[in-house]
Amino acid sequence: MCVALSPVCACFLANGSDGKKIGDAVQNLNDQARWGLIQDATLLVQPDYRERFLTQHRRWGSEIQLADSEVVNVSLASDSKLASALVTYSWYARNDMTLHETTLRQLWKARSSNFALASEAVVRGDPGLLQEASQSDSHEP
Repeated sequence: MCVALSPVCACFLANGSDGKKIGDAVQNLNDQARWGLIQDATLLVQPDYRERFLTQHRRWGSEIQLADSEVVNVSLASDSKLASALVTYSWYARNDMTLHETTLRQLWKARSSNFALASEAVVRGDPGLLQEASQSDSHEP
């Protein structure tokens, strides 16, 4: 299924140059995030979204333990300037070790010779994956 980014949408084609670039970028960022390499993942994030990305992922690896991630769908707009990815994460809240599942929609934008993450939003499942830590949480020992 193709996720519409514009009136006309070209679904991800692994053999296409832009299709390979976006597929690799999506896989790399989500693999790095899954293994706790958030700082490395920011290299694949648009500069104007980096601070928010870091804030939304600050609990990953401490309060949140990622169990698995799966890139479910990648769709490339017909002009190859925008792409959308659906990524499902299975994760544990370390305070209660309850398994949760969340699907994120990631919006990607073309930049120079690659793609960069421009935004993320929860589309299904537990919204706690991207919730920012409260001020009181960040000052606890």
